[in-house]
Amino acid sequence: MTLNIQIESGFPLVSVIVEGHIDTQSAPQFLDVLTNLHLSELEELRIIASALTFMSSAGLRALVFAKQKMPHSARLIVVGAAEPVADVIIKTGLGSAVMLVERIEDIP
Repeated sequence: MTLNIQIESGFPLVSVIVEGHIDTQSAPQFLDVLTNLHLSELEELRIIASALTFMSSAGLRALVFAKQKMPHSARLIVVGAAEPVADVIIKTGLGSAVMLVERIEDIP
């Protein structure tokens, strides 16, 4: 399955809408998109994952990279992740660095 990525920027808030699978084949594409976002200047990065059906450890590494490049006070939020994707984030301990919410309206 392919990975489709769209970016909606309202700087310093950026939303990255992902659809499909993030696996070892598509993770470099995801990482490239994140790398080009000027992460060090963002206050909030939202990964809209409602159409993301799978995320491998390669996708998690991209999220870790993004969080590390963002200011300490910035938020990385994954919105609408399916249960298998959310479980991977939580079980790997990344849930302490990434906020998981079901809907954009749930973001505090």
